[in-house]
Amino acid sequence: MRRTGTVLGTGVVLAALLAALAVAQWAGRDRATFGPGSLEAVERAVAAAGLRTCDAADVARDLPGGSLGGRAYTLAASCPGDAVTVVVDRFASAGDRDAAARRFESLSRPRGSGWVLTLADATVLLRGPGDEEPRRRLRVALIGEGAR
Repeated sequence: MRRTGTVLGTGVVLAALLAALAVAQWAGRDRATFGPGSLEAVERAVAAAGLRTCDAADVARDLPGGSLGGRAYTLAASCPGDAVTVVVDRFASAGDRDAAARRFESLSRPRGSGWVLTLADATVLLRGPGDEEPRRRLRVALIGEGAR
């Protein structure tokens, strides 16, 4: 009887360790190298994806979580058209940026309703719904600029 309890206890401890490792793996997901130049990189990716900027507006500075502000873009193959909304938020540190990316990922529900990437000093949120093909092309172009 004692041996069964020891095996069961060991199994519970092992399961808890594996769960903790899974959480650490998710939280430590690979992110882009931190540095300046995110807005310029996004604009290069837009051009590389064959999209046009239909509208762009600066977003507020000094938001909770360390955001320094950023820019919101409305993009399409031709304006007006089936638009893709992209929000770029810049951060002062990699830690603030990565924490924001994790928050955005947990809020992007249901799955498939948007993508969250990190690029230089920013998070890049590609919001859905929208035409899937331009969003896919933009995501590929952003990855080409170093986004993760």
